[in-house]
Amino acid sequence: MKKWVLGSLIVLSALLIGCRASGVQDKQVRVLLAPTMPVPKEYGQALVDSSAVAGSGGGVVVDTDLSTAQTADRKIIYNVYLELIVQDTQATFDQIRQLSEEMGGFVSNANTWKENEQLRGTLTVRIPAEKLQDALSKFKALALDIESERMDSQDVTEEYVDLEARLINLQRTEKELLELLETRSATGKTADILEVHREITAVRAQIEQIQGRMKYLNNLSALATVQITLTPDKLLQPVVVGGWRPQGTAREAIRALIRTLQFFADVLIVFVLYILPVMIIIAIPVVILILIARAVWKRSRQRRQEKKAVVTH
Repeated sequence: MKKWVLGSLIVLSALLIGCRASGVQDKQVRVLLAPTMPVPKEYGQALVDSSAVAGSGGGVVVDTDLSTAQTADRKIIYNVYLELIVQDTQATFDQIRQLSEEMGGFVSNANTWKENEQLRGTLTVRIPAEKLQDALSKFKALALDIESERMDSQDVTEEYVDLEARLINLQRTEKELLELLETRSATGKTADILEVHREITAVRAQIEQIQGRMKYLNNLSALATVQITLTPDKLLQPVVVGGWRPQGTAREAIRALIRTLQFFADVLIVFVLYILPVMIIIAIPVVILILIARAVWKRSRQRRQEKKAVVTH
């Protein structure tokens, strides 16, 4: 009887333990399968910030490359060279100045002179880079003809970004040195204070140098440089005196001179590269034959002289 009661108690305990374990497992399953609750916006931002700080420390990694999607503005220096044929140099000069000022630019350099009683001029114009193409179209519209046009560009973005990084580092260094100077001024020796002061002066000089270079690059990239040469069309018209065109005669004379020089140059090249090597190749065996014949002749002559000497004696 006691054995039966003891067995019943053991079976009942096992059933209770199994039910408890099943309940715990069921709770775990329900927790794992529970729908994700929406996270408020402010908590979500806090979670992003905390996970960004955590990095690869084992937590949830959040992609923080969104800030890198914003690239720095490119800094490109434009230089344009124009040679324009115009009807009136002074009038075109004034129109270019007016157009430049209307587009937010200015004339930075100007020069005029007379050639064969005709006014010529050159001017350098600084135009906002975003209005460069519009300005070039308007400048060229003032000309009767465009003698030449050339554009050069230089991308200084990489140099500017590098200068920015160096500037930030130097400013941090300067801040730390100022804090160190304050500390040493209170507790340090005079020699230590002077040493820190020298370092601050050197760092400040580098900062000012970098800031000057950045300002220079900003100015060059913000304003394109256009160098314009103005030539009146009358200077290009041929001079005719009684049906005689001296320009044509001079042109033919120059062409004849060039053809003559070209002929002599061709002859010299043919002589050096062809005739001279052929002459050397031919001359070598001829010289060898001459030397052999001369040696044979000298030997035979010597023998005849020896025979005559024997007969005489």
